[in-house]
Amino acid sequence: MTKKQALFLILGLILGILLVLLWLRMVDLDELWLAIQGVKVSTLVLALGFYMLAYFVRSIRWHQLMDRAKRPTLLKVWSYSLIGNMINYLIPIRAGEVAKAWLLRKQDKLPMSSSLSIIFIDKSFDTFGIFLALALLPFLALKLNAAMYILLGGLALVFVISVGLVLLAMFNPRKVILVLKKLFFWLPQRFHAKRDEFIRLFIGGMDLFRSQPLKLAGALGYTILGVILDGLYFWLIFRAFDLAYPFAMVLFGYTLINLSYALPQPPAQLGSNQWMMIIIFSLGFGLTKASASAVMTLAHVLTAVLISLSGGIALSITGSRILKKIFTGENLYD
Repeated sequence: MTKKQALFLILGLILGILLVLLWLRMVDLDELWLAIQGVKVSTLVLALGFYMLAYFVRSIRWHQLMDRAKRPTLLKVWSYSLIGNMINYLIPIRAGEVAKAWLLRKQDKLPMSSSLSIIFIDKSFDTFGIFLALALLPFLALKLNAAMYILLGGLALVFVISVGLVLLAMFNPRKVILVLKKLFFWLPQRFHAKRDEFIRLFIGGMDLFRSQPLKLAGALGYTILGVILDGLYFWLIFRAFDLAYPFAMVLFGYTLINLSYALPQPPAQLGSNQWMMIIIFSLGFGLTKASASAVMTLAHVLTAVLISLSGGIALSITGSRILKKIFTGENLYD
């Protein structure tokens, strides 16, 4: 980890602690604890099953986008996904995506540059959740506050840029080369060669959809299924607390929370999850702050355990020392 990344991590941690302290000032902890004590454990276990299934479905999508002749097994790809998710959760500088490409090179002898381009294409499908969230808006009686308007506007911008880049890459490769070079103009001169190589491979990856349109349809299908499974997970968390909110409303709210992870976050979403829950479900949907805080606090703790445990098990299976390499600042590209 570079000094700049370490500073970013420390500042994020400080921000997270401040967010938690502010949140604690507006929440009745006795009421929160009482709500958690009454939770239905069996429903909670089912919810966590859907949570892991959503991760698995996205791993299938990534696996299907890879070259059939060279890709590793699905279980291996899933283990890399679990490791990447854990790293992104603990160190929110998107190091998890680089780690996944490094694992493919180390374990399966696949070129890191081509793996990164497929990973980028795979992750770009997650922005399709923004379209699904916006499509639900006409069917929901929502009271949108200023914070939600800003969030929706920012996410819509991310969606438009992502879809625009993908379409340009498919139908006008020369134009997208110019656009991407302008987007990454701020990179130091020494990284320009790698930038240009990544752009070339990204455009090459788009040939996959031109020659095999069924792969595009499949990737979209897995994306929609993943979003629905996410919604089922969070809706069941609500049911575990005896909160009878419509599935579509919970799906919309949780999709927004998930998509907000594309924005800068404190380590382990410390504090930010609680505030996103209050902004969306309390201010937007009328859920009491106590209920919203209880749902998110329990969900946050349990998913933190799941992410850390599953990622740790995957690390032990692969025998990788990727975490040490990241924390000691080793160059994963070499």
